[in-house]
Amino acid sequence: MLPPPPVRVMVAERDPGVRDRLSGILGEADGIEVVGSVGDATATRATLRRRLPDVVLLDPRLAPLEPVSRRPAVVVLATFDSEAGILRALRDGAAGFLLRSARRNELIKVVRLAADGHVVLSPDASRRLVSAATRLSGPRDERLARVDLLSEREREVLVGIGSALTNAEIATRLEQPEPVVRTLVTQVVKKLGCAHRTEAGLLAIERGLCR
Repeated sequence: MLPPPPVRVMVAERDPGVRDRLSGILGEADGIEVVGSVGDATATRATLRRRLPDVVLLDPRLAPLEPVSRRPAVVVLATFDSEAGILRALRDGAAGFLLRSARRNELIKVVRLAADGHVVLSPDASRRLVSAATRLSGPRDERLARVDLLSEREREVLVGIGSALTNAEIATRLEQPEPVVRTLVTQVVKKLGCAHRTEAGLLAIERGLCR
């Protein structure tokens, strides 16, 4: 049997040192191919169209990606002098985010999970971003209050989301079938009034459910 094709990754990062570090780590990982390493918006768009990556590690300070025929999974590289850009990217459907200083194993895991279609919430990055998220008011405060209205099982699922677990990992932890967990995840996100799983995970951490 032939091995599966490698995950094609593009690194779009303004800082050349960070860009080289991330590209170097991923370039040495089994099953991952770095198809682009760029530092500006023009090169990002051109490489995206030409190389068709599966995953893009994106500096939110760069211009937003334009629509393409085969949208990749976008993982935002957290920059904490531009929290608004990160939150906007998550609301717009980013696959997740992580710190530029992420350890090797975490970086590789995030890329592989994003390529498989999971929304990834990096615990280290989320704790740093919560300080910005807590400054939001209005609807977000209402959603935080809704956490207390979840059932015990729903709260357990929310803890799993906030702990960056996949549906399969949550199912194993709760000893439940994965389809049941998938339904519960959708139910929790809807009850909290969140746009997607990543936002629900942020609420779990902000509410103090996850260490």
